[in-house]
Amino acid sequence: RRVHGGVMCGLASGMDRLLGTAVIVLTTLLLYHATVALKASDLFKICNRNDPQLNNCVKETIEQLRPQLKSGIPQLKMSSLDPMFIPKVSLVQGSGPVSIDSTFTNVYITGIANIDIRQVTVDLDNYRLDLQVALPYLYSVSDYTINGRILVLPISGSGDSWTNYTDVTGTGSLIGHKESHDGKEYMKLDQFKFSIEVAHADIHFNKLFNGNKELGDAMNKVLNTNWETVFKELKPVVDEAITVILTDVARKVFDRFSFAELFPVG
Repeated sequence: RRVHGGVMCGLASGMDRLLGTAVIVLTTLLLYHATVALKASDLFKICNRNDPQLNNCVKETIEQLRPQLKSGIPQLKMSSLDPMFIPKVSLVQGSGPVSIDSTFTNVYITGIANIDIRQVTVDLDNYRLDLQVALPYLYSVSDYTINGRILVLPISGSGDSWTNYTDVTGTGSLIGHKESHDGKEYMKLDQFKFSIEVAHADIHFNKLFNGNKELGDAMNKVLNTNWETVFKELKPVVDEAITVILTDVARKVFDRFSFAELFPVG
């Protein structure tokens, strides 16, 4: 009976492994089929490259993607962009009115889902797209460490922080080149430059100066009174952080779909 029981257990174990393998293979095949079968038209409004209103068509396509900025696009392995998550941003500013060494971690930026596409200019012959956008606000929260000087005043501390940029405008330039493989032409992204301007900024750092409330409140007042100077120094870092995220999104689209599929000739 002991031998019989061992054989039965071995058979059951073998069947479990076989079933597990079959499930993995079936899941892989289904996922592969879903990826292969995915078409650009399943996700986007497709614009004919000869459309005399091509700029407006692409503008509408981007606008229709606004809800997916929150939900993400799992088919392209795109996570939510609202909130936009940036693991780490560092700034070393050695001269000028702001001279600081700072690091921001676990940065979450909300508000991008409210984006208003003001203008789009498409140059397919040169693989370029320029756009102008506006947002009511961009709000960010993060952890920080900072040390240096702002307007000759010393600043130091570590803790949590928040910043609220209001009446935001942005310009972006997406530039690429043609690349052929598998008998199809694709747009290979070379760069995606993005730059923002703001009408106002509210800035706040908690636990400055080892938690000294009096000194911390005074410095936060200085930061907000002189927000334009502070933003001017922080702007390159903000631009770079947003650019990195948007570049990843653009690459996933242009690497996945051929130029002919995104912009067919009608």
